[in-house]
Amino acid sequence: MKRFFTIFCLISFIGVFSPVSAAVQVPANLSVPINVSQKYTSKTVTSGGSVNAQIAEDVYVNNILVFKKGDKAALNILSAKKAGFVGIPGEMVISGGKVFDINGDEHRIDFNQQLTGDEKTWPKVCLACGVFIILAPIALFGLVKGGQAEINPINNIDSRITTTFNFQPSKL
Repeated sequence: MKRFFTIFCLISFIGVFSPVSAAVQVPANLSVPINVSQKYTSKTVTSGGSVNAQIAEDVYVNNILVFKKGDKAALNILSAKKAGFVGIPGEMVISGGKVFDINGDEHRIDFNQQLTGDEKTWPKVCLACGVFIILAPIALFGLVKGGQAEINPINNIDSRITTTFNFQPSKL
């Protein structure tokens, strides 16, 4: 009987102090920094498409890791316009996307940004001057394109979770 009581107390004692993964409520509007792994330009993306991204830093809620650095994310390309002739710049609008927590569950993010490439005004000036002075050679400056809009892998993008959710870390 003593042995049974000792084993029972030992199991109870171990059960009290064993680590238990507690659920945590992840609030809406939680900041999740993301970045892209390669450079995307308004020439290489398409309107309505998406680009691959990754979580830039670990994100903890109440000391529980929810989003791990390097895990998958994606950004939605709302519209993309290539750079045009006569120095017209390219444009790209990024709106929302998704991130994945450490359990692999998908969560929507809120992020809106409009990117514009470099406008090159000197071809416009040269083209206008060329019309009055010597049309043919100067008009070639009108064939210069503006810069493409680009998403740079160096910069972190501050996105926000759109809805509150309960997170239960999975036991590995």
